[in-house]
Amino acid sequence: MDVSDWIGLAGASAAILAAIAAFVQARQAERARADAQAAGRESAALAEEANRAWARIADAQEVVAQSHRPKAWGKIKGGSGDLWVIRNTSERPITVEHIEVVPTEATPLLELDGDLPKKYRAGEQLQLWARSRLGLNIRTITLHWRFADEDGPAHDSERALIAN
Repeated sequence: MDVSDWIGLAGASAAILAAIAAFVQARQAERARADAQAAGRESAALAEEANRAWARIADAQEVVAQSHRPKAWGKIKGGSGDLWVIRNTSERPITVEHIEVVPTEATPLLELDGDLPKKYRAGEQLQLWARSRLGLNIRTITLHWRFADEDGPAHDSERALIAN
C-alpha cells in the first residue's frame, strides 16, 4: 500500500466517522426536540392549573367581600298596584343617594315617596312606585346609599321587582 492508498483510506474513514457523527447529532437533536415539546406541554398544563387556581382565589375573594358588605335593606315587597316597599333592616339611619333602574329606559317609570337624597331611620320603609307602559317595566332597582351617621363608603343594594 502506498501513501495515496493510505490517504484514500483515511479520507474514507473520515467520511464514515463524519457520517456517524452527523447521525448521532441528528438523533440527539431529535431527542432534544421531543424533550422540548414535552416540556412545552407540561408548561401549558401547569399554566392552565395556575389559571384555575387564580380563578378559585378570585371567587373566594368575592365571597369574602360579599360577606363583609353591610346588611341594610330587607327584601323588597310588592304592595297594591305598582307600590313596592323595602325596609331599612339595619339598626342605623341610612341616606339613599340615588336609585338606578334596569332597564335604564324605564327610569321615568320610577316614582319615589320624596326626593333623593333622603334619610331613612332604622326600621323605616322606602316606598316606590314602579309603573309599566307599553310593555316597558322595571326589572331591578339598585339603591346607592350610605350610613347617615358616618362619613364612610357608599354601598349599593340590588333588588329584583318580582311579584310576591
